[in-house]
This record gives sequence, structure tokens and C-alpha cells, in this order.
Amino acid sequence: MRTKSALPLVVSVFLGATLIASARADEELNIPDALPAPKEITTKGPDGEVATWYTELRLTPEEVKKVQEKAARICYETVTDSEWDQANLRGFKAAAESLNMKIVAIANAQLNPTNQKNNMENFVALRPDVINTQPQALKIAANTFDPLVAKGIKLVFLSNVPEGYIPGKQYVSALTDSLYDMGMDAAVALAKAIGEKGEILSIEVAGVNYVTNTRDGAFRDTIKQRYPNIKIVTVGGFQTPDQAGQVAAGLLTRFPNVKGIYVSFSTPADSVLESLRSLGRRDVKIVTDDLDSVCALDMARNGNVAAIVEDLAYQMGYARALLSAYGVINKSAPKYVASPSFTVTRDNLVDGWKLSFGLVPPADIMAALGK
Repeated sequence: MRTKSALPLVVSVFLGATLIASARADEELNIPDALPAPKEITTKGPDGEVATWYTELRLTPEEVKKVQEKAARICYETVTDSEWDQANLRGFKAAAESLNMKIVAIANAQLNPTNQKNNMENFVALRPDVINTQPQALKIAANTFDPLVAKGIKLVFLSNVPEGYIPGKQYVSALTDSLYDMGMDAAVALAKAIGEKGEILSIEVAGVNYVTNTRDGAFRDTIKQRYPNIKIVTVGGFQTPDQAGQVAAGLLTRFPNVKGIYVSFSTPADSVLESLRSLGRRDVKIVTDDLDSVCALDMARNGNVAAIVEDLAYQMGYARALLSAYGVINKSAPKYVASPSFTVTRDNLVDGWKLSFGLVPPADIMAALGK
């Protein structure tokens, strides 16, 4: 007998393709392909093994029922307070609600390992079954998570994995985007924006961060390998996103002929954009990763931002909930899971926003696009 749909219907439209994330109680729960899978999966886990594609995640009807019966308690930590994080959380909530997994606490790491340690200590007091988070400061992150493992709490990670941790032992699995592809796509987009010649800066997260380190390295590798007439004059590092603008401003003073800037992700790119405006440098193009409304609005207004490389934020949240369900019923999970990315420009900004966030862009962006 066919029963009522167990999960809400989420529809986004991107370049004529319809994305539907749904499941019925009498069918398995999985994630349909929003974008074509690549011919080669370039993303690898910390052990060097090629990642599993995200559409391989699935729960049988029997497994869905088992998860629902467990009524699991979930704690969820966002990376920052970005629009990407909010879209990711919306996707997670949609699946968690349908799987009868109760989110008992939400906290924000703010990319700060000290904040994260405090959040984890607060989470433990709530007796969760599963915690979803992105580990910070990977060399010492085990100190934060070992007490959780000792208490039998299941851990699902976003992109980063603490050094020394083994999937299936200390944690269930880790989910990420196509990290190397994002770096490559950013290089291609910035090269196009500056006519494939000239000097550029790379403004990157300083220190060990698997996500940004991989994307940033792919950006630099691609520029060096494909574009002989483009020179990365220097790499500027920042510890916190608000420092990125100061770093960029200082480097532009040293290298005034710079035509383009790559920034690790959009929150520090907002700071770089503010510095460019204060310097009157409308000629310098920015390419970054991860959509946000500040960079998107500038792009819509034909400003400094030329392109933003994005992933499927909502769908990734949905997938994180599925991995949490794996942990709830002790189902063996893939070690490392990858999802697709794509490049957003002014021309496909509306469709790209819908595809990643599952929403129409804010009114000011629509107005700047004349829509």
C-alpha cells in the first residue's frame, strides 16, 4: 500500500534541470543527482582514498522505520553564520524532521577551535545520540572530540577530519563538496575575467584547514599549469575573515598592477571587496568560493566580483542527515562522501542560487539583475 510522502518536496530549477529531494515511506530514501556526476571524482579523503559520490547514500524503507523508532537526539554545529550554513541547516532539518531525529541544540563554531570545544562540552550535557560538526584545528581536534567518542556519541563531520581519526571507529563518515574541482573552477573563472594575462593575488586561510587548503592549492596549481601569462605575485594569509581586507589592501599597495584576486571563501571575500571599494579599485576582479548575498549583489551590479564557485548547500545538509541516520542504526557508511560544484556568474545567478539554497535570491539581488 502506498502511504503518504515521508519527506517534504524540495524543488530547485537550474538551467532547465529540475532537482527533487523527496522520499515516500514505501520507498528507499536517497538523493537524486542535481548535477551530472563527473567522469572522474577528484575529491579524496584524508587517507587518500577516492570519495564516494553523494547519491550513493540511501536508506531502505525498513531502515527509515528503524531510524524513526529511535527518536534520536541530534546536536548540530554550523561553521559560521553564513547563508551557506543556513541553507545547509535547512536541508538537514528537512530530512531530520521526517526521520524523527530531534535537533536538541544548534551552535556556531565561528571557525574557532576554542568556541568549538565549548560547544561540544555544552552538547554533551544534552545527551545527544549524534553530533554534526566541522572540526577545526585538525592537529589538535582529537582533544575536543575524544571525550564525545568515549561517551558513545556518534560523530558526522563536514569536510574536515581530526588527525588520527578512523571512519567507522571514532566517527561515522565525513561529507564534503568537490574540493579540488572548486579550486580549478575558480582559477578558470578568474583567468577568464582578466583576459588570461596579468598579475593576481591569492588571499587564503592561514594554517591547516583541509577544505580551504585543498581548494586553494587546486587554484594555484591550475593557474600555474594552464595560464603561463598569469602570475600569482604573492599569497596573503588571514586568520579570521575580517582580516582578509586588510591583507589585500596591504598587498595591493605593494603590487598595484594586480588585476584579479582569489579569496578562499565568500566571508573574507566580503572584506576584500570592502577594501577594493575604499581604494577605488573597480578594475580588480574577485573570484571566490561559496555564495553569499554580499558578493552576489556586487556581481549582480557588475562590480568587482566576477564569479563564485558553489556547491549544493541544501542537498549537502540533507546528506548529512542521512549520514546521521546511518549512525543511529549503526549502518556501515562510506568513509568520505563528495558532492558536486558549479560556477555561478551574473548570467546564471538566479538559477544557481535556487539550485544551491533552494530559495529565490533576495529582493535587492533580483532588482540589480532587473528581474
